[in-house]
Amino acid sequence: MRLLPGLLLSITLMVACHTEPPTKHPTPVRVIVAHTEQGTSGYPYSAVVHPYDQVNVEFRTEGYIEEIPTREVLGQVRRLQAGDYITKGEVLAKVNDEQYLDKVVEAAADVSKAEAVRRKADLDYKRASALFATASITAPDYDTAREEYEVAQASVVGSKASLDRARENLNDTVLRSPLTGIILQRKITIGSLVRTENIGFVVADTSRVKVVFTVPDVVLVYTELGKVITMRTESQPDKVFTGKITEVAPMAESRTRVFAITVTVPNPNALLKPGMVMSLILDKIRPPPNRVVIPLSCLVKHPSGREGFAVFVLELDQEVLRARLRRVVPGPVLGNSIVILQGLTMGERVVSNGAALLQDGQAVRVMP
Repeated sequence: MRLLPGLLLSITLMVACHTEPPTKHPTPVRVIVAHTEQGTSGYPYSAVVHPYDQVNVEFRTEGYIEEIPTREVLGQVRRLQAGDYITKGEVLAKVNDEQYLDKVVEAAADVSKAEAVRRKADLDYKRASALFATASITAPDYDTAREEYEVAQASVVGSKASLDRARENLNDTVLRSPLTGIILQRKITIGSLVRTENIGFVVADTSRVKVVFTVPDVVLVYTELGKVITMRTESQPDKVFTGKITEVAPMAESRTRVFAITVTVPNPNALLKPGMVMSLILDKIRPPPNRVVIPLSCLVKHPSGREGFAVFVLELDQEVLRARLRRVVPGPVLGNSIVILQGLTMGERVVSNGAALLQDGQAVRVMP
């Protein structure tokens, strides 16, 4: 009976040595198959619509807003507001002009006085010239008459210039549109006090629009000036818009290192509004070499922090599917995908969703 405790202990140890710890459930992930960039496809991009011209209409005088023109819309009369169509030279607002009218009257009176003084000085100068010719007056008297005439003449010129300025200020109490287009913003109302250079309206020419998108340097070869681009917008899903590349940024943006491309698109029916998002395919003008491409979501920062980027590639290890960390060298971005220059071959399975939560060698399960 004394051997029983020792026997039980030995059996317990043997069982413990042959018992494996419970295995952890495989982590569910989604995968994609690394493929090659095809030469016949294009580069997808999103672009933003901008007005062809946009102007801040500023005041050149000071005063209180006295009038804003009205429009009849849906049977109701209202003042000009954002979205209204306007023509070049159309009145947008008027400033109270009483003080400017008074200045015009004063300046006109000054001109009349200056002209009266000039007429008298002209007669005196002519009389002095005749008397000086017969030696009837001295040279100093003649010089005095001539100087008075010249001063009177200058006074007339100065007073007329003041009158022109007063009339110009009076004319500037009326704010007019510098172009034909639509009102984007109205920043004043009746009774507002405005000062010189205050913005009253923001107006834009949208008879044609600028559609702007950005590309990396490797795509610049496909964005030559004059190239015809087709595009769509979700607000008009059945309509295709066509424009030409009219501007290619001469230098990359300092932060993103991409180049802005501008496409000018006719917009006679105002279907395209500023701020709309357009989708387009930038067709390639020559087939590129086949390169391995994966979604951007596959890419993770390498744990070492010094070796750049990595991906998780699926490998079968003794009938267990595992995610193996592999360093890669990324290339240019193509829409939502990225070219991998080194580290991957076509056909390998790469984790696309859930990569950020994995560790090297972790067991995984592929989700459908």
